[in-house]
Amino acid sequence: MESIGIVRAKRENKIFVEFTRESACGESCEACNAKCAESEQELFEFNNTISAKVGDIVKIKTNDKSVLSYKFLVYGLPLVLFMSAITISNYFFNKMGLGNKDVLSLVMGILSFILSFIILRSIDNKNRQISGASILLEKM
Repeated sequence: MESIGIVRAKRENKIFVEFTRESACGESCEACNAKCAESEQELFEFNNTISAKVGDIVKIKTNDKSVLSYKFLVYGLPLVLFMSAITISNYFFNKMGLGNKDVLSLVMGILSFILSFIILRSIDNKNRQISGASILLEKM
């Protein structure tokens, strides 16, 4: 994936780059009321590894494989943990003969969301240190 942005600010060894967010569904959606095709400006912070100055145009490149793996983690991991927690807890609560097995299984599913948040947070903190490998900046 590639995006082009403009350096809007520079502080110490950080630059703040403004990108135009691309639409998820297309460019001309006259019949759609979702307003998803409207372009919005977003500001991102990066380490200034390219010695950029305010007003410079930069290109950001991301590895498609790493983006897809992050999307799978963010969406897939909580879903898999939630479904597994509900199924397994429902099975065990049914074997134990508890009356509120459905409610207890739901509570276990909600606890699995908390567990997935903790797992994702630790993965994010670990990958933040090595994020230079998946995001590349270059001056244009």
